[in-house]
Amino acid sequence: MKHFDYIITGAGGAGLSLIHHLGKSPLKDKKILVIDKDAKDTNDRTWCFWEDRPGPFDDIVYRSWSELSFHSDTFSKDFQIDPFKYKMIRGIDFYRYVQEKTIAQSNIEWLQAEVQDIAMEGGKVVVKAAGQSFQADWCFNSILFQAINKQESNYLDQHFKGWVVETEEAVFSPGRATLMDFRVPQEGETRFLYVLPIDERRALVEVAIFSNNILASQEYDEILDQYIKHHITKQEYAVIHEEFGIIPMTDYPFIRSEDRVVHIGTAGGDTKASTGYTFWRMQKHLQQLVDQFVNTGIPSIEPTTWQKRFQLYDSTLLRVLEEDRLAGDVLFTHLFRKNPPQRLLRFLNDESHFAEEIALMSSVPTLPFLRSFITEVSKKRIPTRSNLPTWEYGRTTAAS
Repeated sequence: MKHFDYIITGAGGAGLSLIHHLGKSPLKDKKILVIDKDAKDTNDRTWCFWEDRPGPFDDIVYRSWSELSFHSDTFSKDFQIDPFKYKMIRGIDFYRYVQEKTIAQSNIEWLQAEVQDIAMEGGKVVVKAAGQSFQADWCFNSILFQAINKQESNYLDQHFKGWVVETEEAVFSPGRATLMDFRVPQEGETRFLYVLPIDERRALVEVAIFSNNILASQEYDEILDQYIKHHITKQEYAVIHEEFGIIPMTDYPFIRSEDRVVHIGTAGGDTKASTGYTFWRMQKHLQQLVDQFVNTGIPSIEPTTWQKRFQLYDSTLLRVLEEDRLAGDVLFTHLFRKNPPQRLLRFLNDESHFAEEIALMSSVPTLPFLRSFITEVSKKRIPTRSNLPTWEYGRTTAAS
């Protein structure tokens, strides 16, 4: 059985980011096997995030904006967000960047195959894929094998569809992105559009919906088409690329590590429960994890009791939205109308100060949040199951 120092299962955002951070550390020469069922050679997603300092992937930021817009039926405003920048990274650029930097390294092997099993045997991790077994001291897993039980936690799907459109005339402002536009029928859900200009004639226009009701493809198309005709241009336009995805927004208490298997990315709880943003939080967590690994030999970090307050905030906000105690468009209108955008962006990055959090809380209707907050404080969140695949009768039973 071939042995590696580390096996990384899943070569998406989390797995490739971990390779990048390991490559910048004293662990850069460790023998690594990377396994993923896909070749990662298509532009299958777009990551957006904001940060107020240089980031690890600034070299491949496709576009960035220092000005954002917010719109609802009752409030519209353009915001300067300095020192923050809102950044976009395309999936294909990210995959190529990491792969090209590592493909020639003799200590890293790549295997395109579906992971069938991950298990502990004799103090080592054994991973089964492509009819073979591989052994490692540690496994870093970003695959969400088990479906999240929506009854065990607050849960909303964030489902979205985006078009990169090209217009006949110059209609976009390249220096300003629309972060949220709620001027579409809400249909009892939280629905908004965002518009990320590439240049004066091209932009990513995407609809995001917070609900557990996934739409038919043509329904997203109708929302996008109507929005473009009402708010962007009445002229003809072309769709030159499209993307679709579903992000679980949940406060389920993911197990971050199981013996020598460390879960990362969404599988490790890095997706922010109240917004679905993952990329920036993932980079912060993985850098801390690698630093801890270098310093102690144990790649495991847990938030302090004080840091866990952000989890409580997320759970409260998620419960408000899931149970429709306050409509999403109304909630975000209050937040953007009554707070400087920098305060809100720090809060959503889990980097705000307590005084800022009190100010944010006082800017939204008290009763729906107070009721939800009391409910969340009284709950005990204890992980009840593993995220590892279940090996039965020679086959893996894993949720898609």
